Amino acid sequence: MAQEKKIFGDLVKDVVDRNLCVSCGTCVAACPVNVIELEEGLPRLVGDCIECGLCYANCPRTTFSVDEMDEAIHGRTRKESEQLIGIYRTVYAARTRREDIHEKAQDGGVVTSLLTQFIEGGGDAVIVAGLEKDKIWVPAPVIAKDMETVIESAGTKYTPSPTLVGVKKAVKEEKLGNIAVVGTACQMRGLSRLTQGRFKNKRFTDSVGLRVGLFCMETFNYGDFMDYLESNGVDPGKVTKFEIKSGRFYAYQGDEVVHKARLKKVKALVRPCCHRCDDFTSEFADVSVGNVESPDGWSTVIVRTERGEKALMSAAESGLIELAPIDDFEAGETLVHRLAKMKKDSALDE
Repeated sequence: MAQEKKIFGDLVKDVVDRNLCVSCGTCVAACPVNVIELEEGLPRLVGDCIECGLCYANCPRTTFSVDEMDEAIHGRTRKESEQLIGIYRTVYAARTRREDIHEKAQDGGVVTSLLTQFIEGGGDAVIVAGLEKDKIWVPAPVIAKDMETVIESAGTKYTPSPTLVGVKKAVKEEKLGNIAVVGTACQMRGLSRLTQGRFKNKRFTDSVGLRVGLFCMETFNYGDFMDYLESNGVDPGKVTKFEIKSGRFYAYQGDEVVHKARLKKVKALVRPCCHRCDDFTSEFADVSVGNVESPDGWSTVIVRTERGEKALMSAAESGLIELAPIDDFEAGETLVHRLAKMKKDSALDE
């Protein structure tokens, strides 16, 4: 018997009403008649739905087969040693060699360096999480076409950005043919469904040239986050950088730490959808980047695909980044593996 098709109403019932929506915008990008928009981070219809079911089929929070996506991307399923962090080729510690990137970027500046190399190597644009103008720390997708815009958008935001809305604009509206996309694990799942899943869209498949995934344990609800900062005497408008490191949350104003707290103090700010996510290392990216396991000022880089490897080696060969080995990663006992297991175990408990 054929499986019953799920449509937008089912997406609302199965995802939105259950607090599973991650506000990624994949449904917006997948809609062939452009009648889905995000309102306060949640999808709504703004026109007549044709009930094609593509929004539901591509959503990263509907039924998702890890084995099916591994086969689509890599042509195989993962080995036992890859169960926690996904299929990969190599792992490095890396950092940028450029001071202008290092001053602005998070951790080792590797993501910004990869994107800079992508544009300088002939890419049309990169989709990153920037900030809305005239608003305080409100993330918004940015279509960056030059190095200056890439560097300006660097840094972790810690609240969600509808990255796939930016992908849609770049591909469908601006008709760009070669873009790179940066996103968290849930955004990479949505993007992978759009580009390589069972109901993939050829325009996105042909146009997305690189997927850069970010390590992510959780993100915060924007309103709660701003209220938390203000209640602790922090003016969000003056904060220049947020960081989570060594079990603590930091807010900076320039080089000054204006707030520091143990992670358990900010747990109440975490969005409900994050408690159901079991992917710490962005398992379906071409290359995944995070600050866990590498020395201060460096990033851990998990290379997963051939094009991810080419992108990293190109940045290294051009002098943008330097690479170093991470000892004993194959043993599967690093902090990356422990946090990945913690996230999977936590999600299974929900």
